[in-house]
Amino acid sequence: MSNNDDLTNQPLSDDPGENLRMENELLRLKLQAELGGQSHSSGNLPPEIENEFLKNIFAFEQNYANAKRIVIYDLLGRPEFIKADDLDNASIGPGLQKVTDLLAAKNIVVHFDDEYDSRTRYQFITEELFEKETDDFSVPGMTINFDYEEFHPNHNKDILNRTTEFMTEWFKQSFGEYSWELANQFILPDRRIMSKKDVIAQMNNIFAAYREFTNEDYFIKEIKFELNENGGMGHAEGGVRYDAVLENGDTVLIQGPFKLYFSLEVEWWSIFYVVFPGFTY
Repeated sequence: MSNNDDLTNQPLSDDPGENLRMENELLRLKLQAELGGQSHSSGNLPPEIENEFLKNIFAFEQNYANAKRIVIYDLLGRPEFIKADDLDNASIGPGLQKVTDLLAAKNIVVHFDDEYDSRTRYQFITEELFEKETDDFSVPGMTINFDYEEFHPNHNKDILNRTTEFMTEWFKQSFGEYSWELANQFILPDRRIMSKKDVIAQMNNIFAAYREFTNEDYFIKEIKFELNENGGMGHAEGGVRYDAVLENGDTVLIQGPFKLYFSLEVEWWSIFYVVFPGFTY
């Protein structure tokens, strides 16, 4: 069979429902044989939706395999635009909307945090993103996504986010293998190395002494970082307090300063050492 239409030109069964089920099964087999993909169905999807889903996968994979790379500005048809420095404040908003609409017409979406103003966004799109390459194909319903922070990392915000994630998981006593804010290895002051797994096991040992943590509060006094050729080092410090509820219902107030030490590897900040009230190695 040369394409997906070969599967649907002739009914596989006189029963429309059975015909669709068999067609889906053939699509899954074809996906595995031709594209090396694995498909699993829980049986909960309506056959019509599963059929459309499988066909979209084929459309994407086949287009991707044959796709050429193209500069985004060329993909958009080389539209005329005015540089950000030459636009007054009143013109930036409409200009941003125009280029955003041009991208949307090609199923391209650019993600920004709310803190970036319209001039920054317009300048990034027209003077940086326009020069980037992408695949010259599209599939209905699928978008190409770009994140501003991938081009201009906000290290302060990343450390803040990892700190918030740590706090949330500590108070919920929910650290696990998917706690990506924790580094794979912790380095202790005496230069001993603990694995992430062992650190989490120690945390769970501590959590086992308490029913829950309540009335939690913390503040972040300082975030600092330094970048180097291998990545970077940083920390977040402040104060924290919370009530630890014992199994008998009594509570113990735990409070004091905290400091989380970070390393930057492969553009990801992770915690490699913790000074935190209630935690001991």
